[in-house]
Amino acid sequence: MDVVLARQLLSVRLLECYLDTSINSHFEFCSPVFKSRSPASSVLGEALQEHSCTKSNSGSIRAYAATTSSSGSTDRSTSSSGSTYRSTEQSNDESSSASSDGSPTSVVASHTSTGAIIGIVAAIVFAVAIAIGIGIWCIRAQRKKKQTKLELIESQGYHLWEDETIVTTRIPREKVILETLISSGGYGEVYRGSFDGQPVAIKMLPQHSRRNIQLVNAFLAEAKLLASLDHPHIIHFVGVAWNSLTDLCVVSDLVDNGDLRALLDSYDSNHHPTGFDYVKIIIAFHVAQALTYLHSLQPMVLHRDLKSRNILVTHEMVAKLTDFGVSRERSDATMTAGVGTSLWMAPEVLLGHRYDEKADVFSFGVVLSELDSHVLPYAHAKSSQSGNKLSNTAILQMVSLGSLHVQFSENAIPLLKDLGQACVSMDPAARPSAAEVLYHLQLCLKAC
Repeated sequence: MDVVLARQLLSVRLLECYLDTSINSHFEFCSPVFKSRSPASSVLGEALQEHSCTKSNSGSIRAYAATTSSSGSTDRSTSSSGSTYRSTEQSNDESSSASSDGSPTSVVASHTSTGAIIGIVAAIVFAVAIAIGIGIWCIRAQRKKKQTKLELIESQGYHLWEDETIVTTRIPREKVILETLISSGGYGEVYRGSFDGQPVAIKMLPQHSRRNIQLVNAFLAEAKLLASLDHPHIIHFVGVAWNSLTDLCVVSDLVDNGDLRALLDSYDSNHHPTGFDYVKIIIAFHVAQALTYLHSLQPMVLHRDLKSRNILVTHEMVAKLTDFGVSRERSDATMTAGVGTSLWMAPEVLLGHRYDEKADVFSFGVVLSELDSHVLPYAHAKSSQSGNKLSNTAILQMVSLGSLHVQFSENAIPLLKDLGQACVSMDPAARPSAAEVLYHLQLCLKAC
């Protein structure tokens, strides 16, 4: 049994040594690790040294080696120790022969080494494949992300092509021809152009905003609102056109005489008398009619950006309210979003408080002061110390605190002056409604 055990242990040791050598030859960069004797090898060596058969036959091994060396014969030993050595030697020869002649031990070692290499290579290939797959996925995801912002609108469109109002007013985009830029602002660009050979105004989002979901959505909301309005003193909506939402445009009637601000600037430069004449009252009357209409709708519509630049005037001095980019249907009692142009804003809007349609009435009162004096709101406001014109920030602070109000000239009709001052009251409840404003303007027209 001791001899058999020794042969088995030696075979295992030879196999381990062969594996160490094979692995070292394939992975030289790891040689310090692989060339070091493994714990298993150390344990095996110690076991061989301590084993009884190894100890008892050590002398016989030396004697046999000496005899073999002197006689050159390997067949002589007949003693029990020689037999033992012959058995051991035969085991070594068999192991060596098996290793060199493709015996099972060599095959196992070879297969183990090849299998290890194949496994490692397969793992590397698998890892590279995963890395490539992740890279491709990231690229596609990035492209999809870039497309999603616009494609989400085009595919869902915020129900644009499902909305009855928009669908019934959609016009062919190829028939809408852009010509020259009329004006440009934060909410869009307005072009002079034509539709079916007729002159029109074409409003589009600025180039940098056409892929912004929120701005496109707001633009579509304006188009839908305009399509639902029908009043002689609100700009007439022709239709909405698009091939893709990047070239979405809202088409309306062209008023080529400019806006009220341009008219008042010409009055000021030409020293037109201040105060209210018939033309000015008519313009105010038209605007009040438009406001009364908006505030009477269900739900009520607030313009929220009423100012002289958003009032167009025809050659016949017919006023038309335009630019509903920040207008909203009021579905609840109050609103809090501070929108509009600052110098025309009501104090409650500037302060971020709740507001209602009386904010539009305040803006109308500011417009009345422009019609009277021809100049921009609060143009008279100056610093008490330096005498210089106040900054817009200082003006807005004083307006929100109620320490600064628009002024009316000495030439203003008392009834209209009183009406204007009532419109710009600090307390929204003290302001008249749009319908009450319209009534007082009718009285003024009859008195003219």
